[in-house]
Amino acid sequence: MGLDEGLLRLIAEHRDAWVTAVLRQVAGLSTRPVTYLSAVVLCVVFARLFRAWRPAVAAPVAAVAAFAVAGLVKDLIGRPRPPHDLAVLTAGGFAMPSSIAAMTSAAAVPVILFGLRTGSRAGRLLAAVLTAATLGLGVCMVYLGAHWLTDVLAGWVLGAAIGAGAFRLIAGRVSPPSRSAAPRPDGC
Repeated sequence: MGLDEGLLRLIAEHRDAWVTAVLRQVAGLSTRPVTYLSAVVLCVVFARLFRAWRPAVAAPVAAVAAFAVAGLVKDLIGRPRPPHDLAVLTAGGFAMPSSIAAMTSAAAVPVILFGLRTGSRAGRLLAAVLTAATLGLGVCMVYLGAHWLTDVLAGWVLGAAIGAGAFRLIAGRVSPPSRSAAPRPDGC
């Protein structure tokens, strides 16, 4: 706890009002139904663009599984959240592992793995964007004091393992579409 508390105290002493306001809005999005609906739409768009239905299915399956497992593990560990004097955003329940970190990394990993497997620039870009978004949301949770750093790290590890497992089980045999299989603009 020494590293966690020291880091959060350092963050709390240096929080900036506008950064805090923006990150509160970002954190608020994680609980809104429109966010989950948007994620489903993005999975469908991803599946159509990359012709990758199995990885697109693996992502939400992994997210739901990670959320459930994180909840069970939280109850087993029983670690309290950061104290109110260090938190800008308070959340109920136990802290470790972070459910949002587990859920987002679990959902991202199947798509990241597929994106990297394509070997294409678009696949690498997709992997980079999802990695940055997942890391960003975890950093947001620590910055706002909703979680300790190690809660988020544990959530990322748990979610990544579940996401990789879902990819392997659901989409592991899927290979990216070959470039020669893509229709040519001239219709040939």
